[in-house]
Amino acid sequence: MPSRNTHKYLSMTQAGMAAYMHDCADELFDAVITAAAMVARADGLIDPVERRQLLVFLNRTGLLAVFTREQALDAFEERTRQLAERRGAEVAIGSLRRLKGRSLARLVIDAGTQVAIADDRLHPGELHMLALIRIALAGTAISPIFAEPVVTAGQMDMNG
Repeated sequence: MPSRNTHKYLSMTQAGMAAYMHDCADELFDAVITAAAMVARADGLIDPVERRQLLVFLNRTGLLAVFTREQALDAFEERTRQLAERRGAEVAIGSLRRLKGRSLARLVIDAGTQVAIADDRLHPGELHMLALIRIALAGTAISPIFAEPVVTAGQMDMNG
């Protein structure tokens, strides 16, 4: 039979696990919103279908069970405003790097991809943002859309 100390330890462990799960959800939510905002504003126009696709993605991944639609849309609007500021994209990429190499990174890349294709067209700016997101999170710019590497300007051979 477990002692009082065992029950106390288990309840602390359960509380710690709940706090950890909440922190993970916050971190994932923030990263998904950041990637979606980066891609949505990359073509100069945030289409309403991109917002809807973000909500569909959040619902499908279960994040709308933790956060409301209003919280998601407010966070998205705030992040797009932050991205418009000087060095906004640089700061956003830096924040995504917290998930580099973690299994959650795949969901963030998927969110950006879903928002990019939501309006049935891929703008070069969206492809560029997706490449930056992939580099920040996975260290590679392999495009799941075309299954080919996305070449950035810095990687191009100027000699032909």
